[in-house]
Amino acid sequence: MIEEHDDKTIRCPRVGGEVNFRFCRFENNMLPCRLIVGCWQMQMDISKFLEDHYSKEELKRIFVPPKPKIQSLVDLIEKAKREGSAE
Repeated sequence: MIEEHDDKTIRCPRVGGEVNFRFCRFENNMLPCRLIVGCWQMQMDISKFLEDHYSKEELKRIFVPPKPKIQSLVDLIEKAKREGSAE
């Protein structure tokens, strides 16, 4: 059952506070956080959990490296421009 670990908690390095496993499972656009393995490997067999509950395609999407910060900012600016001109 995918929810079996949802109540377990750890300190999240990204959030800076305590989060439950459920948060980690949904943090990445309804997929697990890309850091989930490093954060949870001492608490459970996270690799087996991911393998059991996610397809190969989903796993590829989970572990895509993040865009550089500057690229993310440029993308956000371009999106804002597009949405502003649509009004």
